[in-house]
Amino acid sequence: MRSVRSRSIQEFLRPSFGKLLSVVKAYVFGTYVLPFKTIGLTLVWLKGELVMKLGFNGATTMKASLFEDARASKKAGFEYLELRDNKLEDLLTKKDLEEIKKFLQDLSIQPIAMNSLERATLQDEMGRQEVLKRGETLCRYSSVLDCPILIVVPSFLHDVLRKPSREEIKEDACALLAQLERIARPYGVKIAFEFLGFANSSVNTLSFCYEIVEELDNPNIGLTIDTFHFFLSNEPISVLETVNPEKIFLIHVADVEGLPRHQLTDANRVLPGDGVAPLKPFVRKVQEIGYQGVFSIELFNPMLWEWDVEQVTQVCYQRMRELFQ
Repeated sequence: MRSVRSRSIQEFLRPSFGKLLSVVKAYVFGTYVLPFKTIGLTLVWLKGELVMKLGFNGATTMKASLFEDARASKKAGFEYLELRDNKLEDLLTKKDLEEIKKFLQDLSIQPIAMNSLERATLQDEMGRQEVLKRGETLCRYSSVLDCPILIVVPSFLHDVLRKPSREEIKEDACALLAQLERIARPYGVKIAFEFLGFANSSVNTLSFCYEIVEELDNPNIGLTIDTFHFFLSNEPISVLETVNPEKIFLIHVADVEGLPRHQLTDANRVLPGDGVAPLKPFVRKVQEIGYQGVFSIELFNPMLWEWDVEQVTQVCYQRMRELFQ
């Protein structure tokens, strides 16, 4: 494992800081998102401090509790935390939502997404009602915790008795997402549809996922793009140029172990820099098209689950910063 050294944001940016200061002269009130092409970063100017919008997903530390995730990720430098529904509901056996909200507020870490409503599409009527009921429960949690996004994941083709056509998959997904959005709207929660790059996923490319989202034409329905699944799908990075950046609600970051695509599983998600995915070109491209949201590291790697949670978050934060250098 590479050594991890904590550095201030000023030190991290020092090689280009002079250039940046020559661009930014005026006093800035409030928060402004500025894509500085001289540095190649999407940055936030917040009360005189420059920060990257980096998040941590609790799937990376699956054996740790939500509170452990929050403490360790904040200590490492992350400002955003993705919530895992299983960790949240485990904590709800001991704490109520208001207590959890206060804990996160006291840490000054912002919940960014609720993970996740899985195998949500291609259900029969009874299954659809269960999905909608579960979706409302997750929206209720999200609303109390000021978590703005609910991630929705499509079903696998092996989950259904008859393989549907592409048009049937699209029609079903559109209907479900529209229903979920109507449920989520009163809670102030947006719906982010996340494709899975596996061959047997019913929605397994960015192009198809975006086609579904565009068909709905709803500002509260957008995309989560996961780099592991993007590269697994084998679409070119140039396909990002077809996507409206306002429709990208969140980006999951994971590198890909160097195995044949058909052998890859979530366990082969590795730290940025340890795999074969062209992550830096991906990041540059999404910034070029105007994405200004959070990049959240999400690794389902069982090896990392055995590490100390603070060790994991520190290494993840360092690797995420290196990704933007």
